[in-house]
Amino acid sequence: MGLYPCMEKCNDLNSDRLPRASIRPLFSDSALASYSVSRSFLVSIAVFLCLGIVYLFFAPNYDWQSQRHDDVYGADYLQEWVGARLILEGHVDELYTSKFLDWQHDPELIGFEWDKSQFYPAVYPPPHYVLFTPLALLPYRWSAVVWLMILLASACFAAWTIASLVKQGNEKTDQDAKKKSDYLWIGALLFPSMLFSITLGQKSAVWLLLLSATAYLLLNSRDYLSGFVFGLLTVKPTLCFLLPLLMLKEKRWSFLTGMTTSCVILWGTAAACLPWSVWPSFADGFRSAGNYAENAGYRMEWSCNLLTFAYGLTPELVQWCKWGVCLPLGIYVFFGAITASMDWESPRKWMIIAASTVLLSPHFYHYDLCILLIPILWLIATEPRRGFAYFAMLSVGVVLAGDAVTHLRLPILPLMLVGIVCELRLSGVLHGSSQYRSHRLKNAVGG
Repeated sequence: MGLYPCMEKCNDLNSDRLPRASIRPLFSDSALASYSVSRSFLVSIAVFLCLGIVYLFFAPNYDWQSQRHDDVYGADYLQEWVGARLILEGHVDELYTSKFLDWQHDPELIGFEWDKSQFYPAVYPPPHYVLFTPLALLPYRWSAVVWLMILLASACFAAWTIASLVKQGNEKTDQDAKKKSDYLWIGALLFPSMLFSITLGQKSAVWLLLLSATAYLLLNSRDYLSGFVFGLLTVKPTLCFLLPLLMLKEKRWSFLTGMTTSCVILWGTAAACLPWSVWPSFADGFRSAGNYAENAGYRMEWSCNLLTFAYGLTPELVQWCKWGVCLPLGIYVFFGAITASMDWESPRKWMIIAASTVLLSPHFYHYDLCILLIPILWLIATEPRRGFAYFAMLSVGVVLAGDAVTHLRLPILPLMLVGIVCELRLSGVLHGSSQYRSHRLKNAVGG
C-alpha cells in the first residue's frame, strides 16, 4: 500500500502536468565545464611541481656542491641575490663597483667556489635589485630554491592567464578553441625558451606573467590596471619600449596613466630609499656592461635581435652592417608594428608587437622569447595551423641556433622573427585588399 503514492509521484514526473524545465540534471553544462577546468588546473600545478623536483635533483645548476666550475649554482640568479644583499648590508654605493664582482666569488657568502675569471655584470637598474631584497634575507642556497619555485609558479599562472585571455578576449572564439585553452599550459611547459630560462634562473617566466596580465586586462577594458601592471616591466627596459608608443598612437590615456603611476611608485620609492650617488654609478656600470656584452659576454647563438646580424661579422664590417642592414630592417619592423591594422583582440597583432620588440631590442637572448608564448598559445587555440607552425619553427630555431652559428655563421633566430613579421604584414595587406575588393564589388552590384 505504501508504494502506491511513490509510484503515482513517479508517474507524475513522466506526465506532462509538470513543466519540462522543472526537471533539471544533477550536473549542468557549466558545472561540468568548471569541473573540467579545475581538474586541468590541478593537473598543471602537479606537473609543474614535479618539474621543480626534477630540477632540484637532476639539473646541474641546482646541484649543491662547494666546488663548482662553469655552472654556477642558481645560475644567473646569483647577480640578483648579490645585488640585493649589498643593499641589505648597507653597501648601496658599491652596487656598480668591483665589490659586486668580489661578492660573487666570496665562498663564505654564497657557499661555494667557482671560476674567478667569470662574473655577472650589474646591468639592471637599482629598483630591480631592491625588489629582490626579501629573497636576499635567506641564505643563497635556499633563496635559489625559492626563486626556482617562483619561476615555475609564474610560468604556470602565465599559461592560465593566456587561457583566460583566449576565453574572454574575443566573442567570436568558438567553443572548440575555448576547450583547447584548458591545456595551453602544456605548450608553455614544452617551449624550449621556457625550460632554458628556468634552468638558468632567468626571469623570463615573470616577464611572461606580467605581459599576459597586461594583455588580459587590456582586452577586458581595464586600461588603467593594464598600464599599472605593465609599468612594473620598466625594470627590464628592453621589453617595455614599444607597447607604450602604440598606446600613445591610439590615445589610450588611461593605460598610459596607469603605467605612469606604477613607474612613479616603483622608481620614486627607489630614488627615496637609495642614495643619489648610486645613479651615476649605474650609468657608468651600464656602459661597461654593454662593452662586456658585445665582447667577452656576447653569445651570438643566443641572440635574437637585429644587431646579431652585425655582431656575427668581422670587426671591419660591423658598422657597415649596422647602418646598411640593421637600420633599414629596424625601420621596416618598427613601422610595421606601429601601422598594424589588426584590432587588439587578434593574436596576430600581439605576435607582431612581441616579435618587433625582440628584433628592435638592443639586447635580447633566446631565453626571453617566452614572451612570444602569449600570441603563440593564443593562436594554437584559435588558428592551430599557424600557432603550431610558429611554435615548432621557433622551438627548432632555439635548439639549433648554436649549430647554425658554429657551422654556418648564420643567426637563424632573428631571421625567423623577421620572416614572421613579414609574413604577418603580407597576410594583413592581402586580407585588407581582399576586403577592399569585396566592398567595391558589393557597391558595384548594388549600383
